[in-house]
Amino acid sequence: MPSSRAPRLAGLALLLLGLAVPGAGAQTADPKPREIIVATAPVNSPLGRWGGAFVERLKADGGAPVSEAITAGALPNSALLQSGRVAIGLVSLDVAGAAWEGKGPMAPGLKFDHLRALAPVAPAAVLRFVAPTAGGIATASGLAGKRVALATDDALTEPMLAALGIKATLRRMPLAEVAKQLADKKIDAVAVTGLEPFALPPEQPAVTFGLTVAEVAKVAAAIPGVAAATVPLPPAAPPAEPPVADPAAAPAAPPAPAVMAPLPPSAGMWTWLVATDALPEDVARRATEIAITQAAPLAQAAGLEPSPAFDPLTNRALPFHRAAAAAWAAHGVTVPAEQVK
Repeated sequence: MPSSRAPRLAGLALLLLGLAVPGAGAQTADPKPREIIVATAPVNSPLGRWGGAFVERLKADGGAPVSEAITAGALPNSALLQSGRVAIGLVSLDVAGAAWEGKGPMAPGLKFDHLRALAPVAPAAVLRFVAPTAGGIATASGLAGKRVALATDDALTEPMLAALGIKATLRRMPLAEVAKQLADKKIDAVAVTGLEPFALPPEQPAVTFGLTVAEVAKVAAAIPGVAAATVPLPPAAPPAEPPVADPAAAPAAPPAPAVMAPLPPSAGMWTWLVATDALPEDVARRATEIAITQAAPLAQAAGLEPSPAFDPLTNRALPFHRAAAAAWAAHGVTVPAEQVK
């Protein structure tokens, strides 16, 4: 049963967010199937679109009625899951791991022990750096001793650099201020973790780079929930307008469109589909199967670039739901017994 303190967590989340969760009343002995509420993410965000597409697929599978609760994201979702007010939610594994250990900001000291992992969804954040071309910085190791800007709400860059042993001077600021700070030579590079592409103005030539394969592995070993993820890149700049041609001359071939080569995968903190431990096994298995077998169309619906194949055993933040472990076994992945609860 949920902890006696847990309902207060959900109440706090609902009060702060003005969230109306359908069917969030107390449990009853009603023999009809209980509604499965899925807590997703903000409207029109990539994870919000993923959540909406997932809910539609879960509805189509029949069984208990399914509805979506649109929330502010991982933090309130963890509280709503712990309280039992929702059955499934999107939670990044750094938030899930802190909540499981009783270190989450929603209720410090209270372990969210009703959370169970189902399947990976998509990166919640992907680390990459942008530096002026003239500065000669093109690798993460090259940031040692440099001044690196990061967004005011960035919770990923600092622990990742620490895991790599890279010591840089970090300066938090709105990313909108970065271009001027670079032009004034007050910073040397900027760290970006959001899922939206990031680029400097065209008059500021820059290079974008992530982490190497070895660096991603080192960070993943140190931080639960981290795995390789595709770097979102802005579209290439349009080709320059050709000069006006002599009407008597032969028509010139159109300029080839500029193509921005994809970068190797960098390190991302992944969001997972997380359930409460009270979720019926048939629903948990269906939800996990949808996430596994429809990963590509769900990513497309969310507007996310497909990331490298994800090893679910990189999850060391939460135990797996029993039914999720059974679903993974059917797809050739054996979850160790000690990771199932």
